Amino acid sequence: MPAIMLGTGPLPGNHAGGTTLEVHLLPEYPDTPISLAERWGTQSTGGGFTLQGATEYRWEEHLRACGCDWLRAVANEERLSGRIFTPEEILQRRPAAPVMPPPLPTKHTPRPVTDGTLERIRTALAEHDFEEIEGLRDVLTDDLVRTIASDWSANLDWDTKDAYAALLLDQTSEAVRPIFRDALDSPTVESRAYAVCVLTKDFSRFDDFLIDGGVAEEPVNAAVAEVKAAGL
Repeated sequence: MPAIMLGTGPLPGNHAGGTTLEVHLLPEYPDTPISLAERWGTQSTGGGFTLQGATEYRWEEHLRACGCDWLRAVANEERLSGRIFTPEEILQRRPAAPVMPPPLPTKHTPRPVTDGTLERIRTALAEHDFEEIEGLRDVLTDDLVRTIASDWSANLDWDTKDAYAALLLDQTSEAVRPIFRDALDSPTVESRAYAVCVLTKDFSRFDDFLIDGGVAEEPVNAAVAEVKAAGL
């Protein structure tokens, strides 16, 4: 069973963005079932922990940022039980997500960006400058993402649409979902892989697509079929 995303959130104090904290459950590693990681772009670092180790004081901010404070109560229950919980028992204790009413439809008017960043982004997308795009991911704001997403069209050529996918691969807002639903059919395997991660909001899956340092067609195509079947 693949890793299960328990929560994700911004790195506290990292106002520029670009770094995301993650908490995963690792069913295949019952001795160290909790993974705490930091991700930037397609790169990540982290490690596996016991439930007790993952809930030590030094990881308090990490858990809180990812909405995983509930693991501390589970760790306390484990201590009191006098035995080690299995990954399945930990998952059973995950609190149900609250049911929220759907938001009222609103029309968003992006604030103008006057520092030249938007122009740089548009130029990089038009010229398919992937080296420039990689650096621009770190300067994206919510308003920039919404503005860029509104520029996108399904009628663009695939080279340009792949550039959009490369720029927005860290984003999960509703504004980018049409871009990545379309990217599921990209002729470029990396774009299809990004689309799976964004649409499932599980960026750990990208590691499953890597074979000998490259993105492999077979696992990506299987994941694409799964996402399409789920209607994400």
